[in-house]
Amino acid sequence: MRAKEPFTLYKRKLADRPVFYYVVYDEQGQRKKFSTGCTTKSQALAYTMELYKSGSLIPEKKELPAALTFGECARGWWTPDCEYVRAEALRGRKLTEQYINTNKRLMDLYILPTFKSSVLAEITSARIETWQRYLIEKKKLSPKSANNILSIFSVILEEARRQGHLQANPAREVRSLANNSKQRGILSFEEARDLLTNLSYWDNPVAYTASLLAACTGMRSGEIRALRPCDLRDGYIHVEHSVDLKGALKCTKTGDTRDLPLPRSLMEALGNLAMHAGKQGRIFSVAGVPMGSYAIRDSLYRALAAKGIKEEEREKRNITFHSWRHFLNSQLLANGVNEAKTRKITGHSTAAMTEHYAHFLVDDFADVLKITNGIVEVPGNEGPVEGPLPSF
Repeated sequence: MRAKEPFTLYKRKLADRPVFYYVVYDEQGQRKKFSTGCTTKSQALAYTMELYKSGSLIPEKKELPAALTFGECARGWWTPDCEYVRAEALRGRKLTEQYINTNKRLMDLYILPTFKSSVLAEITSARIETWQRYLIEKKKLSPKSANNILSIFSVILEEARRQGHLQANPAREVRSLANNSKQRGILSFEEARDLLTNLSYWDNPVAYTASLLAACTGMRSGEIRALRPCDLRDGYIHVEHSVDLKGALKCTKTGDTRDLPLPRSLMEALGNLAMHAGKQGRIFSVAGVPMGSYAIRDSLYRALAAKGIKEEEREKRNITFHSWRHFLNSQLLANGVNEAKTRKITGHSTAAMTEHYAHFLVDDFADVLKITNGIVEVPGNEGPVEGPLPSF
């Protein structure tokens, strides 16, 4: 009796070419067929013989991997070693430690509790919209905060799509919520000048100088608190850093650097503070300790109250330390300074705009300096305060 062949070959004609298959029987006598991928019989025979010799005529059945959950997909995200963070750095966009930590905290607080166990394919736009409403109605988040969290979620889902775990990013189909945040209030020019030239309102000379600097430059609180003696130049200051939540130096919010002209009296006041800078070399420090944002803010609020703008009115008008940026912006535009130069002064431009106007020099801001001199000018005098600002 002739022995049974371990396999047999046959040819199957496909649409564009013939392909050889082999037939084999498993241990239960079940007939199995597999493609060799070869178009000639000699190639198919050689290929199948190699499989036979290695005992691989019947491929081992591989278990399909379990569907990936969002929790598994998000593992390791928003850390310094996160692949996305490292890739962004290679693209020239170095994410700050504070930004990374904030995103991880928001992911842990608001995204993972809802979606950690969800299979990626089960996360739909409708589910995300329901979750959005939950953030607003149950967690009492503002629309702006909910939109920020959605963007963090979308970045992770987009990376999952790019890696082939999703056919499409469902978060991209979700519309952002309307941002109904309260418009920032500002002081009138008369109110600001009275507040900044009447020292009797103030109980903290360092915090007073911070407000004066913000009114004349539009600098953010973090940028002011980051100033070092080396940032003081001849008639202007160099703004290169801000501070993170722990007070450590980092780049400015937009990553830009800018040189800002100052009234002479304000430059001298900063020079006096610089002589007493603490171990960390910060101009705005008390007894060698860099000032916190709350100390600067609360001193402003007390000065406003002393002037007659009590807490209820201040909150109703939404006047904060950040209002100084809006104040200066309004003053520059109202006095005919063009929008491009205003953006350059306040450091509130797009990257393209910053690059376009990078040729502005300190001497080009004589018109700005005339306006800021008016802010520190004492009513009734013919010019700005001479000499350094009075100490308390």
